[in-house]
Amino acid sequence: MIVDLYGNPYQAARGARRNDPARPYEPVQMKDIGQLVPSWDRKTLVSASRRLSLNEGVLKGAIDQRAMYAVGRSWQAQSQSSNPEFVKAAEKKINTEWAQVCDVRGGMHNFQTTLFLLSSAIDRDGEAFILLTKTKADYPRIQHLPCHRIANPSGISDGILQAGKYKGLPITDGVIYSEATPVAYAYNDKDGNLLDYLSARDVIHLYDPSFQEQGRGLPAFTHAINDLRDALQSHEWERHAQLMLSSIGLIETNETGMPDIDDNASILDGCETRQNGIVSETYAGGQVRYFAAKSGGKLETIKNDRPGDMWESFQNRIYRKALAGINWPYSMVWMATGQGTAERADLGRAQRAIEDRQDVLEYAANRMVGYAVAKFQKRGDLPQDSEWYRWDFSKPQKLTIDDGRVSKELLEMWRAGFYNPQDVFGFLGKNEDNQIAARVDYLKKQKRAVAAANKEMEAEGIVIEQREMQMLTPNDMQQQPTNQANEPIQN
Repeated sequence: MIVDLYGNPYQAARGARRNDPARPYEPVQMKDIGQLVPSWDRKTLVSASRRLSLNEGVLKGAIDQRAMYAVGRSWQAQSQSSNPEFVKAAEKKINTEWAQVCDVRGGMHNFQTTLFLLSSAIDRDGEAFILLTKTKADYPRIQHLPCHRIANPSGISDGILQAGKYKGLPITDGVIYSEATPVAYAYNDKDGNLLDYLSARDVIHLYDPSFQEQGRGLPAFTHAINDLRDALQSHEWERHAQLMLSSIGLIETNETGMPDIDDNASILDGCETRQNGIVSETYAGGQVRYFAAKSGGKLETIKNDRPGDMWESFQNRIYRKALAGINWPYSMVWMATGQGTAERADLGRAQRAIEDRQDVLEYAANRMVGYAVAKFQKRGDLPQDSEWYRWDFSKPQKLTIDDGRVSKELLEMWRAGFYNPQDVFGFLGKNEDNQIAARVDYLKKQKRAVAAANKEMEAEGIVIEQREMQMLTPNDMQQQPTNQANEPIQN
């Protein structure tokens, strides 16, 4: 019979051991995530995440990069309506007017900035809130709501509301539910006092859910908060150590352990201090320290070998673990590996993370633009259309390590019929309609310029052919047939 170290018969398959003396006791927690991470714990995580994102460059770089690559300068609204007149009017109204003034704060807070801030908040705070609001003239606007303002009002704990328009409904961490569906959010002032209960119809709540029953988002770096706090503290201490070592210029060892009393410079300029049996003098920001020796003397400098490779390696390990939890490559925020295959794999992983974030942002963009279009139709600024709610958005160019190779692949895929032109435009982060319109304008200008030049040089017998405006070498384009007047024959 085979037995384990406790003398019990060994079984190839056995139940989970709950009382193993080789491990600390761990209680079995079969609870909803809202109970495992209650509101105060979630607020603690948000507070720590905000502090780290403000002070830790690796975290801030990862958060800003994902938002930057997910949003960029794209996200032009594209109506999917089958009515061309509505498409033209609606896209112009949204992209050239509303997108520039959509935020209640105005100024630089345009539609793209809004999406960037939403992505940053999802990673930093775990979630983001947008209120769909309007002006007195019924003009559609949006307002960002900080996540700490959505919470149980002062004096109200999780449970059933006893008063107000949502009396009898449960409230958990600022969210009011009706049969597990959020119906309202408690919006508080900076002191935690209730300002209003905001209907879920007017609020966009964004987060990356990890649990089916999750009602509030958790910061992206929740899994590594303690590691990152320790790494930041260790960095602070090493920085202080560098300052301390840098403050010591020279160390003189002599028989007395004291400065030369006959040196006028020491008497007039030196500021002597005595601490723990060590005498030191300060000169122009530096220090000279004297230590007693049994005999003889010497002058030496401090050898500084801190923090060292081991410290650097351990710090990098912490950062790698943290970034692995959000599926963001370490090479994106610190340094590349130098290997093409590894870098392509990193860029591919980053692109997947960007596309996941774009899915979340697209939900918010659709709701915001749909709300604006509905308001404009109500105001009479846009014509009525049965497909007013159907919208798509241009996306930024995808990440690639070799733009030339990818461009060739796109061209070959288009020639083979696997890609349509709009697929190529989308990869390049361009709007199909805008690209076609720009191309038409360019060709108009080109042809008018050629026609004007040919008319000017008609007496000289000089003719500029259209192909010469595009060719790179004489063989790039076949010569067009001409008539007796040397004018191109139009097919």
